[in-house]
Amino acid sequence: MDAIDNDREREKSQLLARLAELMVEEQRAQGLFDHTPHFSTLEKASWSLGQQLSAAALRQAARESAATDDSEAACSTCSRTCRIDTRTRTLHGLAGPVEVLEQVAHCPACRRDFFPPA
Repeated sequence: MDAIDNDREREKSQLLARLAELMVEEQRAQGLFDHTPHFSTLEKASWSLGQQLSAAALRQAARESAATDDSEAACSTCSRTCRIDTRTRTLHGLAGPVEVLEQVAHCPACRRDFFPPA
């Protein structure tokens, strides 16, 4: 691991610790710590935070994947050059539904949509 990787890991650790602090602050404001909470209650909140983080990371990764300078792609059937558009699609992952951007092209000759490789 080089210095950039180490810095990135350190930053991720700091951000995750801050997210955990915010979660506990929110629970405290809701009165959860007025008594000793059951572990399953704490676990559900942590799981929910993890799902939110997962969905945000998936959205960002999908945006990065869809971001390209290419405005055209060859049809996978007839090789005709077709215009690429970007659209929103809902995917259902482990963290629940996530709206992502994806590239799609339409070939008027074949009358079909296709998804260019990212």
